[in-house]
Amino acid sequence: MPLETTLHYTPDLVRHAVLRFWRRSVGLRTVLVTGAMLLWLGVLLAQGDRSWQVGVVGTAVAISVLVGVMVYAVHYRNAMAKLRAMGGMARAALRADENGFTLQSEAGLATLPWSSVKEVWQFERVWLLLFSPAQFSTLPVADLPPEMQALIEARVRAAGGKIQAKP
Repeated sequence: MPLETTLHYTPDLVRHAVLRFWRRSVGLRTVLVTGAMLLWLGVLLAQGDRSWQVGVVGTAVAISVLVGVMVYAVHYRNAMAKLRAMGGMARAALRADENGFTLQSEAGLATLPWSSVKEVWQFERVWLLLFSPAQFSTLPVADLPPEMQALIEARVRAAGGKIQAKP
């Protein structure tokens, strides 16, 4: 028997989802490595070094920061555009059964099999259904009844997907 619920979206929830995606995809390791490179660059500059190493480290820091900012900015812009396309109430209907799920809003309709979900990233306020390393759908946890949460977890696992609980 299919399960149905109405999902409610707000700009704050969308920002939260994008930030969670960014933090998990960019990762603490990237932030730490960038910080270490920045520290190394500072030491080199403080010592008066103007060699090729300064250029290489400076370029690596700049690229790392730029990529991190761009990942957030692109996903944020896309998510906010989708939110605006959903109309004033920003609601979507989620229907899920053993074979797949359907999301329907004023922005459109998508029906997908569970095998299209590669991972579910579970956070306190949102679940992110990842279809690829850069594509995801946001499910507000407050709108997901426990039986639907259990169905999503079971069907994604059965289709070979991973469930990543909140860190």
